[in-house]
Amino acid sequence: MPKENEKQRTLTRRAVIFGGLQMAAFSALAGRLCYLQFFKADEYATLSENNRIKLQLIAPERGVILDRYGIPMATNEKNYRLFIDYSTLSQPVFKATIDKLHDLVPLNEKKLKALQHTRVSSASMPEMLKEHLSWEEVSLIELHMLELAGVYIDVGQIRHYPFVEEAAHLIGYVGTVSEDEVTDDEPLLRLPDFKIGKNGVEKMMEERLRGIAGIRQLEVNVHGVPVREVGKKPSTPGEAIRLTIDSRLQDYTAQLVRNESASVVVMEVDTGNVLALVSMPGFDPDAFSKVIANDYWKVLSTDKKGPLLNKAISGMYPPGSTFKLMVGLAGLDAGVITPSTTVYCPGQFFLGDHKFNCWKEGGHGTVNFHEAVAQSCDTFFYTVGERLGIEGYAEMARRFGLGEAHNLGLIGEKSGVIPDPDWKMQHYKQRWSGGDTINCAIGQGYVLSTPMQLAIMTARMVNGGYAVEPRLWIPPNSPNPTFTPIDIKADVLQFARDGMSAVVNSPNGTAYGKRIMEPRFAMGGKTGTSQVRKILVRGVKQDTIPWEYRHHALFIGFAPVDTPKYAICVAIEHGGGGAAAAAPVARDVLLKIQQLDEDEREKEG
Repeated sequence: MPKENEKQRTLTRRAVIFGGLQMAAFSALAGRLCYLQFFKADEYATLSENNRIKLQLIAPERGVILDRYGIPMATNEKNYRLFIDYSTLSQPVFKATIDKLHDLVPLNEKKLKALQHTRVSSASMPEMLKEHLSWEEVSLIELHMLELAGVYIDVGQIRHYPFVEEAAHLIGYVGTVSEDEVTDDEPLLRLPDFKIGKNGVEKMMEERLRGIAGIRQLEVNVHGVPVREVGKKPSTPGEAIRLTIDSRLQDYTAQLVRNESASVVVMEVDTGNVLALVSMPGFDPDAFSKVIANDYWKVLSTDKKGPLLNKAISGMYPPGSTFKLMVGLAGLDAGVITPSTTVYCPGQFFLGDHKFNCWKEGGHGTVNFHEAVAQSCDTFFYTVGERLGIEGYAEMARRFGLGEAHNLGLIGEKSGVIPDPDWKMQHYKQRWSGGDTINCAIGQGYVLSTPMQLAIMTARMVNGGYAVEPRLWIPPNSPNPTFTPIDIKADVLQFARDGMSAVVNSPNGTAYGKRIMEPRFAMGGKTGTSQVRKILVRGVKQDTIPWEYRHHALFIGFAPVDTPKYAICVAIEHGGGGAAAAAPVARDVLLKIQQLDEDEREKEG
């Protein structure tokens, strides 16, 4: 009996211990469930939702680029693109998806081969498989979407440039984001095939044109296939950019120099608004916005006329006789010469025993400043340049915008060269010579300028002496610009304007045959011919020597002659002569812009 009692007590004790353990386990489980249910409910609800909901960035529509009258110069067209999101797929599912997809919409062999070697992972970014899908292809994919795990169609955009080559350097193009352009604070740049501005206004105004990404919330099944859209925050389109450019003038000007290696800049002399910025030949920016074909790239990169260079801001040329105005202004302003000062030109100028020829064999005879400008007498400006010294006229050239970049906003803008003794020592380790001063006095030697700089120089000479700066874009609601006056006498500027008028409107002017015949549209200007290499024998005809050795042809001008509103610079590489090649272009462009302006005023009533 005692043994049975002892056995009973042992069983009871074990039952109590086992029951206690069960109770403790149950209590722990209940406590854990309570903790998860009540204290961690929000956190796990979020995790569950994240497993069911996938967030997808929505690329914003890129802002359009318009001319001053609202005419589109860069627009967007719809582009149906096929993507696959690797992060939602296992390797077997991925392979089956690709096989099915290839049966529906054949992929190119290169893409298909790359996909066959792709290893998917949860960290993989979506990849674009094909773009420019037809509507029939889109419909077919949508019909079989439940069988295509991880696949989705995105309605993207492709950039379109209505003016093609005529505005290629100005507007630029967009391209795929490179690795060094990706930033952590801008997830948009990581989107597959997202494009940003690479050149021209597209790059200059990138931040305004890009827009702000939206977010799409998609419910997905266990295979990661989107089932439905459960939420959406729309993207914000990029800003519409209105330029100062007149697209009609841009197109007209480009057609005039279409077969040349040339550039033309037209600007308003009082505001700095650039109305046309042309560089020819151009290129097709639509081709750059896609994957440029190797054959097309080879054609562009080997063309001796340089279609990839924006000559208006990056082409640097000896300004030739257009620079004589800076020497003349410096001489008049410093009192080294007066309007009545005369120089005899026998056809050459001697510095010691070294002879510098005037362009006119036999010379111009006795000329004053006005006549020297009109007839472009080299000897007169050799003489003034020697009296001033390089420092005298180099400083005047800088006042009028030469020798510096003007931060127009386009990449590739060059500063040109206005040399002096320090510059030569720094670049060539040589001392300045008297011959350097003489050569530079007629815009040869070391002097280099861009067409944009020469247009600015012209505008400053004819707007009353204000340091106008160029601009392509006017911020909304911005006040009219104000520019500081240049330190120069007003009557000196008037002498220069009168001389430029005589170049075109006086019978002995170098561009008299290229004048505008309608008096109310009459222009003034200055021809320029800059040597590419020294011609040892006089009288050699430019069209008898190889194209790349011919002189550059330049012309700067303004109109109307009595109340200047527009300034122009025309530069034609290896054009032969400023009067023959560049002046007719300037005449036609200045006439056109005045006619367009007159038409606009009539429309306004």
